[in-house]
Amino acid sequence: MDKSLVLVVDDEALITLEMESALREAGFTVALASSCSEAERFLADHTPAAAVLDVRLSDGECVEAARTLAGRDVPFVVYSGLGVEDHDEAFSRGVTVMKPAGPEEIVRLLRELLADQQPRMTG
Repeated sequence: MDKSLVLVVDDEALITLEMESALREAGFTVALASSCSEAERFLADHTPAAAVLDVRLSDGECVEAARTLAGRDVPFVVYSGLGVEDHDEAFSRGVTVMKPAGPEEIVRLLRELLADQQPRMTG
């Protein structure tokens, strides 16, 4: 496992670019997936240190990616414009942040999760 590798799964190009830029600036190595199937293929061969998952993408909900991450005890942030109450239990293993929280907030949460700290939720 690469201790600085963060997988970002989102199908919105602007969000992906902003997230990638903020994470790289914070010293992380970033892998991108724009669909659930891309995320699943990536996770078949890699174990990131952490991940950021959108819930609903063009090819479905990233339930399998969330289950894989949870099964490997990889911390992840569920970054969604939707509530996760109606979604698979696997998403409850992550820290939920509602869009449009900024990339800086995601970076802060990832740092806290990777330091085994209880993340501080803001506004």
